[in-house]
Amino acid sequence: MLSVRKSAGLLLLVALLALLQPVRQAAATDLTTAGLTTAGLTTADLTATDLTATDVSFTSDGRTLHGTLLAPAGARGLPAMVLVAGSGGTSRAEYRPEAEAFARAGVVTLVYDKRAGHSRATTSFDDLATDALAALDLLRRRPEVDPRQAGLWGHSQGGWVVPLAAARAATVAFVVTVGAGALRPDRTQLWSNRAHLAHAGVAEQLIDPIGTRLSRVLMAAGLFGDTGNDPVANLARVRRPLLAVFAEHDRSTAPGESLVIFRQALERGGHGHYALKVVRDADHDLRASHDGFTRGTGFAPGYVDTVASWVKGLAAGPPAVVADPPPAQPFASRPVAAPAWHESPVLHVVVFAAMLAAFACYGIGGAVRRVRGRAGDGRAGDGRAGDGRGTVARWAPRVVAAGGTAVLVGTLLYLGSVVMTGATEVDAAVLGRPPWWLALQLLTALTVVAGVVSAVGARRSGFRRSGFRRGVLLSGALLLVPWAAYWGLLTP
Repeated sequence: MLSVRKSAGLLLLVALLALLQPVRQAAATDLTTAGLTTAGLTTADLTATDLTATDVSFTSDGRTLHGTLLAPAGARGLPAMVLVAGSGGTSRAEYRPEAEAFARAGVVTLVYDKRAGHSRATTSFDDLATDALAALDLLRRRPEVDPRQAGLWGHSQGGWVVPLAAARAATVAFVVTVGAGALRPDRTQLWSNRAHLAHAGVAEQLIDPIGTRLSRVLMAAGLFGDTGNDPVANLARVRRPLLAVFAEHDRSTAPGESLVIFRQALERGGHGHYALKVVRDADHDLRASHDGFTRGTGFAPGYVDTVASWVKGLAAGPPAVVADPPPAQPFASRPVAAPAWHESPVLHVVVFAAMLAAFACYGIGGAVRRVRGRAGDGRAGDGRAGDGRGTVARWAPRVVAAGGTAVLVGTLLYLGSVVMTGATEVDAAVLGRPPWWLALQLLTALTVVAGVVSAVGARRSGFRRSGFRRGVLLSGALLLVPWAAYWGLLTP
């Protein structure tokens, strides 16, 4: 049975996924139009004299997975790689550019769809490593491939998975990691969020509330990916030749720290056949970029050749150790502190639900009274005698109810989008704030002021005469203040 903490986290995650479905669909559309995803992997899409594409299936952990093998036409006995996707990649089509590029360079590639039901929040790296090894077993049996030269290539999250897989199976001939981090996943993600928010011009005092706190709540619920994965321990266990490619302008993993830690871990494990290469003018996906945020056309110069040459060169024997100087980082990563008591998922779900119910109660109660022909709140709470007949006194509770609801839903939606996109969609700031956040802050201030006006009106008329509905509303407004302070909505 699920713990109360994890159940609360799951409830929060389900709400986020439901609210953010349009965001996810838009992101997929953006990737397609940017040329990072392509539909279909059929032979008809490829030139017969160039590459061949063969659809394949294999079984992993009782599940049937589907993939596509790309090879030079007429290939026999070539080196080969299984491409293991990053956290955002679920379809084989998303890594078609890499698969084609390496195949054209003489390395057979296998790309596959992730297992059904895959979720970054709940799928373990052990599960992903199991799938990668099952794909490798299939690849090694193909006539196009030399089984002694078949290895694993992993991008981003896949760069955490493939060393784990290689440490488990001697059939892995080599390992290639691309844009991989040596820090734990939670520390890496919070560093990345900070990098993107700072680039967008978000004020320093708002980076933590916007880029860190919801992630920490999800971490406390055990719903922030495989945060228990230790990449350093996995690297130290790898005994096969390893190539780690780092992008100069990676803003999703900390490239400078990661290269240094990679070398330390491999040396500590007694590894003597590794190469740590830095590709200049490259972003996290190894596309051409001068800063890691704006993207040029195609892969960064030298990237595909670096990987293909190293893989094909393994046929001549184990490679010598090569390590480029680490690339510069805009700032160092920070350790992830243990969640505080007020970051409990259960507490956040309960408080959120209580406020939402309080604000909804006022509106629903008013609607019921109107239907029954009874305006006001206890005949004294919505502008009747003793509560002031002014427009402000009448409208203040309505502003609290409507504004409070909008603040709650808007904050969850916005912070959820930051988590889901890794803050990559935050591309501008006004007065040190993303425009949506500025609007939420202004709405929060208006709601708090309206709450004060409502409380003053209730006090003048006598709290008992203000009625149950007004009391519940003011309770929700009172809870909103510390809640909004925690999320940075009251941060100047």
